[in-house]
Amino acid sequence: MEKLVKFDKFISINQKLLIEVKVGDYAGIFDSRIDDIAHKEHIMVSMPTDKGRTVPLAPNTRLHISYVMDMGRFSFKSIVLDRLKNGAMMLLKIAYPDAVFREELRAFFRVDTRLSVKAMVPVKRDDIWLEKLIEAKVTDMSGGGLKMFTDIPVAKDATIEIYFLGQIEKLEQVKAQVMRCRAIEGKFEIGVKFVDIHQTDRDRVIKYVFKRQVEQRKLLG
Repeated sequence: MEKLVKFDKFISINQKLLIEVKVGDYAGIFDSRIDDIAHKEHIMVSMPTDKGRTVPLAPNTRLHISYVMDMGRFSFKSIVLDRLKNGAMMLLKIAYPDAVFREELRAFFRVDTRLSVKAMVPVKRDDIWLEKLIEAKVTDMSGGGLKMFTDIPVAKDATIEIYFLGQIEKLEQVKAQVMRCRAIEGKFEIGVKFVDIHQTDRDRVIKYVFKRQVEQRKLLG
């Protein structure tokens, strides 16, 4: 993880954010975006939402904020300074961070999961390539890809479609490239990376991953 002190070089207005609140009445992970930046003074962000519901965070609420750009995944800590109204829009005024931390996209945090998904994969029959819809079990996932187990092998470098069956909010499917396939105890472990994924969909995956991370921390105490 790399510490960067020139925060304004790695953020822009309208950047989508994931805001994590670790304690209090509104503990959870919520969607937001940058509305305005007052250089080295404060940041204005939209009032966080969860499934379309406004989350009215109060002043002095501590925040852990993450977002993804082409240059990597960024995160910083802040605190709510005030709640303000701009026309019909409610905004949060939050503290300007001293630094932001960056991780390379390949270093996306992975979490264990047990998602049952379906995947459209290429199969060869009588020298003809066909598409087949199969069932799979996802065992871990990050913002960059996932690992799953299937009953049939899938060729390395194959492009597949993965369907999440309503288990990740507002995300129906993603396209992925098979990076590896190996046999393990009668099953096949398939490692894939997401390709041609819209940033909005990647944000949805990351939000799911963050929520799983929070759930696991709670289970561990």
